[in-house]
Amino acid sequence: MIQCKPDKKKAIDTTNLPKATVPRIDADSAYNFVLQQTQFGVRVPGTDGHAKTKDWIVNRMKSYGAEVSVQEFKASFLGKKNIPSFNIIAKINPDIERRVILFAHWDTRLIAEKDPDPSKQNQPIDGAIDGASGVAGLLEIARILQSNPINLGVDFVFFDAEDQGNNNDNASWCLGSQYWSKSVKDDKNKPEFGILLDLIGAKGATYPVEKYSFQFAPTIVRKVWALAANMGKSNLFLDQIGGEIMDDHYYVNLIAGIPTIDIIETNPYKGFGDYHHTHADNMDALDRDNLAAVIQVVTAALYKTSDGTL
Repeated sequence: MIQCKPDKKKAIDTTNLPKATVPRIDADSAYNFVLQQTQFGVRVPGTDGHAKTKDWIVNRMKSYGAEVSVQEFKASFLGKKNIPSFNIIAKINPDIERRVILFAHWDTRLIAEKDPDPSKQNQPIDGAIDGASGVAGLLEIARILQSNPINLGVDFVFFDAEDQGNNNDNASWCLGSQYWSKSVKDDKNKPEFGILLDLIGAKGATYPVEKYSFQFAPTIVRKVWALAANMGKSNLFLDQIGGEIMDDHYYVNLIAGIPTIDIIETNPYKGFGDYHHTHADNMDALDRDNLAAVIQVVTAALYKTSDGTL
């Protein structure tokens, strides 16, 4: 088993907390959240599909009882300059002091530089896995929380302009999380920990421990992977450390100072899935059961945090 030293976190008295019941997520609901996003079209900042998706996420989260705000910033990427971009921030149980935060990015990539067909490499992708799957996870969890009240504050941040980077410049990726992290770095009452969902739910996907997650938040890694094993999902949540991935959680950890882990598909031998940054990243790449399994583990982590058993 992976060994780790504890990360720094507040001491919480859980003596008198009632034991929580973990609700079941709806695999069809999560699948349909992915489908809906792809039906809006590509979600590159500045496009019609991007505008429609923003409004849809905002309205969905409001319908689940969340307090929602939109953080606008300008993003320059891949030859485009100062494009309006939007982080969507939602809070459930905003008056509860104990909080956990969930993240995903909702934009899709402008180009498909890995596509085997050179004529399609400059065309934007559907992003069923790379973008829509993580968003679906957050939306499904928010839907569950509405009908299954929890003794925990849960924040959600949907990052924009994550996937528009230049492969020769690490800082050109994750623009939304860089912007948001700077805006909250001096906040005194931050969530206890965060979980980022990225590249989840693909056919054959597995989730080894991402190295930056282990570096910044080893205790949370250990607890979530042990929880997954106890739920019979150790075939997906692999008990091994993979490579480091420059993803949104890196800046949340480094700048915002919130211990955050990344649940992301990687293969120890070949890296990302074959769909990654190609036009194969569509609904055909999605596995309903794999997607549901990841969301179920994160849902369990929230409810078990609420009663002090995680």
